[in-house]
Amino acid sequence: MYIMSDTPLNDSENKSIETIDTINTIDTSVITKQKRPSIMDMIKEKQNDQDFNQKIGVATTLVLELYKVLMGAMLVIFVPQKCGSAMCSISQNIERNDSLSQAALSFNIITVISFLALYFVEVKRENKMINYLEVNRFTPVDNESVGEALEKLDVAKKQKIWDYDGYYQKTGYASTIAFTLNAILSFIVVYDNYLDSKTITVFLTNILLMGLKVADVFSTVNSKKNVFYSAYLKNKVQYNDVDPDKVVELPESLIETIDKTESVEPSDKSEPSEVTPFKDSEINNPSSDQISETVVSTQPKEEELADNSV
Repeated sequence: MYIMSDTPLNDSENKSIETIDTINTIDTSVITKQKRPSIMDMIKEKQNDQDFNQKIGVATTLVLELYKVLMGAMLVIFVPQKCGSAMCSISQNIERNDSLSQAALSFNIITVISFLALYFVEVKRENKMINYLEVNRFTPVDNESVGEALEKLDVAKKQKIWDYDGYYQKTGYASTIAFTLNAILSFIVVYDNYLDSKTITVFLTNILLMGLKVADVFSTVNSKKNVFYSAYLKNKVQYNDVDPDKVVELPESLIETIDKTESVEPSDKSEPSEVTPFKDSEINNPSSDQISETVVSTQPKEEELADNSV
């Protein structure tokens, strides 16, 4: 049983009560902050994350690209050919003993390896672009503007982007050479073992798949140093800004130097000289003295007015 006391609390007791209330409030806020987000919140956050969406797009496209490589490079194996009076099986296409077929099959394998190396570098390059850069449709996309934006990025990360862009270009050229030689040798073998119209149809279809990939690589890498096109986002997205998470703050001294440089006008700009009016302007715009003389000369004299009135 509690007995209510009418005696007022002293200052120390009041302070103790206030302290307890403050601690309770802090505990409540800490518990609220430490509350884990729900699965739906995490999904919504990922859906709004540009980097996550781009990586999903890269993974989906990569699976289709690998299928295209197998069908487009292994022409001797997958193109229908004639063995005797029937169509060759895959094992029969692989187990041919003539030197030309063996050479073509070897180039099939070399082409697959070269394109796998290309895709490895391509994915690494794309991940660097996604992690370090941003697709910003409100900023310029020219080489100089993107180069200025890259100044906000760490030097090592910026160099990695340039390095992988160069690796991608070199592996693209190597894959193109392998693809061309493979297509020539495979065509000779397929032509010698021609079956029917399906042979030409499948061969041209597979060549077209690889040819589109080669053309896409060329259009992606043949650009200026700071123009970075995506290899997987097919609307040719260009990474033209630094990812907000990777921005490096410049030193204050460097910022002041840049501001001073921008504020100084070029030395070759001279001060505007005073314009001397033409003589014609004096006629068109006479001075006040000239106007007063003209007015006086045009006013009739009093004597002339008196004579006229008589």
